[in-house]
Order: sequence, then structure tokens, then C-alpha cells
Amino acid sequence: MEQQERIGLFIRDMRLERGLTQQQLADRLGITDKAVSKWERCVSCPDITLLRELADALGVTVAELLAGERDEAPSPVPPEVQDAVLETVRYAETARKKNSGWRFWTFVALTASCLAAAVPLLILYALMGNPYLLLALKSVAFGWALCYPLLRLEKRPVGGCLAVLTFAIIPFLLQIRDSYPASIYWIVFLSVAYLWAVYGLFRRLRLWRAAAGSILLGGLLGYVINMILHLPAHPANIAGSIMSAAACLLIDFTLGRSRRG
Repeated sequence: MEQQERIGLFIRDMRLERGLTQQQLADRLGITDKAVSKWERCVSCPDITLLRELADALGVTVAELLAGERDEAPSPVPPEVQDAVLETVRYAETARKKNSGWRFWTFVALTASCLAAAVPLLILYALMGNPYLLLALKSVAFGWALCYPLLRLEKRPVGGCLAVLTFAIIPFLLQIRDSYPASIYWIVFLSVAYLWAVYGLFRRLRLWRAAAGSILLGGLLGYVINMILHLPAHPANIAGSIMSAAACLLIDFTLGRSRRG
């Protein structure tokens, strides 16, 4: 049995032994259940930076995880090998933290830039009371809030960004409520819902299947927006979405057959 297959089956057995679903294990590690499924189907192996957390979640040691068997198996892992493995994992974790330092300093620079822009806008708005200055101030705050989860969250930064977008868009809609028709609200809400749907598709499905679903939903969104704006729907656009989605599904089918072959 190949080592990758041994590790994948061991992860599955230990997960089932502890009564965890693939999604529950994925949530503990901050990854998708698709990644766990790939490990257990022996399509890929866990990233080295996840080994310690994965071993803890499964109630085994890192060495046992890499060996694909418990220590009481006929061929136990020598202690020096376990020490070497743990040292390698420690080094990888340290390297990952160092590499994430650019995110911290980027966030610091972004925050400083936003403050440098927001303070004059706030002073001018207090002196002049111009509503456009308030809108500009909200735009600065909105941009900072969108970037915060992307730069500071280790787990699911995209989901955090979408959550900020969902709630932070409300002040903008209130700001423009007298300048635009009510239809703009429906368009904004539908667009945000579309982004959440695409995020969910890419978390739950394989890449090309998620792409196909996103394209179909995008075509449907465009059709609904045209109806809201009383614009004609072009059949060519709908046909293009269907053909593009079909092409993605064909690619997914072809790749799936090549992996099984």
C-alpha cells in the first residue's frame, strides 16, 4: 500500500473513531471539507503546516499520522524519526508565521492611509456639512473594513469579507435612498446574495463544478436585473452562460476520468 493511501485511510479511520464528520474536522483546521475528502480518497496529502493541528484533532501523534498507523503496530516509528518530524513541523509553522508578517504590515499601512484620508474628511464635514464629504468618509471606512478580514483573519478571510460587505452596504443605501429608485436596492441585495452563493459553491464543490454553477447563477442574475430595469433580455447572453457552464462541466468530467484512469 502506498504511503499516501495509508495516510488517507488512517485519517478516515481516526476521524470516524472520534465521531467527527468531514465538515467538523475541516472546521477545526480552518479548511474546507473538500480538502478532507481529498485526503481520505488518497487524492492528496495534508499540508505540512496542518500536521500538528490535524494530529491533535484526531488524537494521534504527528509521527503516527505520517506513518499511517498507531504506535502499537508491528513497525513502530523510531523516536528519533518522531523528533525529526516534530522539528520539521515546528520549522514549517515558524516559516508560515514569518511569511504572514507582510499581511500585518500591509494592514498597518492601510490603516495609516485610511486615517490620513479620514481625518481631513471628518474635519471638513464638521465645518461644511457637505453630504458628499460624509459619503467619501463612509467610503474610506468601507474600504478599510473590507480589507480587514482579508489581511487579519487566518481562517475564512473571504467569508469575513463578504460578511462585512453584507452589513456595511446598508449605510450607503441609506445615503443614496433619495437619489436613486427603489430598484437599486433589489439589484444590490441580489448581487450580494450572488456573491454568497458563489462563495458557498466554491467551498462545497470541485473547482470546475463551482465555476459552472457560478456562471449559471451569473446569467440568471443578469436576466433578473434586466427585468428589474425593464431592459430586454438577450438570448445570446443566456445561451453563452449555458455553453460556458457546460464547458466547465465537461472539463470537470474529463479531469475526473483522467484521475480515475
